[in-house]
Amino acid sequence: MNHPFDIYSKQILSFKLEGQKKHNDLWLNYDTEKIVQRNIQFAEQSDAESIILFGAGDGKLAKALADSKPAWMELIICDLYPENILKIKDYNFTSDLLNSKTHLLVDSSIWAVLLLLIQYGFTAIKSRLILNPCLEGENKKKHQSLQKLFSSHKSIQIPDNQNSNIKISAAAIVSPNEPDLDSFISSFPSWIYELVLVWDCNDYSQLPVITCESDLKIVNVCNPLSNNFGAQRNVMLEHCQGDWVIYLDADERLTIKDWDLLKKIASYDKCDYWYFPRLTFYPDKDHCRIGFGLWPDLQLRFFRKSPKIRFIKNIHEQITGLKGYTGIIAGSPISHLTHLIKNRDEIESKLTNFNNAAGGKITHKLNHELPTLDSKLIKPQEDVPLLPIILPPIII
Repeated sequence: MNHPFDIYSKQILSFKLEGQKKHNDLWLNYDTEKIVQRNIQFAEQSDAESIILFGAGDGKLAKALADSKPAWMELIICDLYPENILKIKDYNFTSDLLNSKTHLLVDSSIWAVLLLLIQYGFTAIKSRLILNPCLEGENKKKHQSLQKLFSSHKSIQIPDNQNSNIKISAAAIVSPNEPDLDSFISSFPSWIYELVLVWDCNDYSQLPVITCESDLKIVNVCNPLSNNFGAQRNVMLEHCQGDWVIYLDADERLTIKDWDLLKKIASYDKCDYWYFPRLTFYPDKDHCRIGFGLWPDLQLRFFRKSPKIRFIKNIHEQITGLKGYTGIIAGSPISHLTHLIKNRDEIESKLTNFNNAAGGKITHKLNHELPTLDSKLIKPQEDVPLLPIILPPIII
């Protein structure tokens, strides 16, 4: 059980999230033998390298496929309900079923399962895809969405040529007492058109002294946050003069390689809005938080500037005014360094700001118990080319 999928799933299954929704564990009847024979036959005829089962269901089909498939063919059992996996009594998904060619991939996040499949080289073209026929209701609907995403997303080869006239504005909303600001500002490449910094303060005398050796054009704006992150983002947008905008928080970083890719992405005219995966490192630089939406934690941070784009909500702000296709720059994760560069008091202060902005409707707490994993297992794999992907018209 050393495959990354099995290691990942073991961590997810080891954690019980309080308040998890209960789901009906009654399954529809189906002819297991007939379904197994038909799908294995189709897989062999199409020279499929793997079978991907969407939804473990009652476990019967997963077990029958594992027993009947050719020994060389991989079987990936994907499931979006960790609590249901733990309730399956007849099959032990952590030992009896899994082997060198049969693996479990489980998380409540569709995006985690999708990106792990992509990052480890699985494609719809080389796989036989099966929606478990015993699923019903919301369980079936959610796994259908995952199957559609996996089969319909489009990997694109970004041309090396780029439009040198495109201007990219980088931006951030920041506090004067943010730690490691020198490192943050120095992480932006000098070729960007401008770096717009909207400071949570009343006047320029409160701005910290920044040591930055690059020739960045920095635009400083003073505007008190006033417990409204959406409004502060809109101030940020109003001051960005570029054709494209990318924004980060002060505890986030991109690599130089990823910055260079953005120049090519901006020259690709068939998609105007791009998500990044985000890796939250905890408790150290070698481990990341996973499970229940903590990874890939998709962040829409790079988009073509438009007067229709606005941010809404005081907290956990969202972008409105988008029209057209969206994509994921899957191979360029944002590094989220909160737990590496901030002490507990600084993190607690940040969460207090979130709580104030939420007006008591949401409570943010510092939680040390969520699952973590060796970051090497969820970072883009060096031996698998990971191209940007265009998403089908499914709400993200």
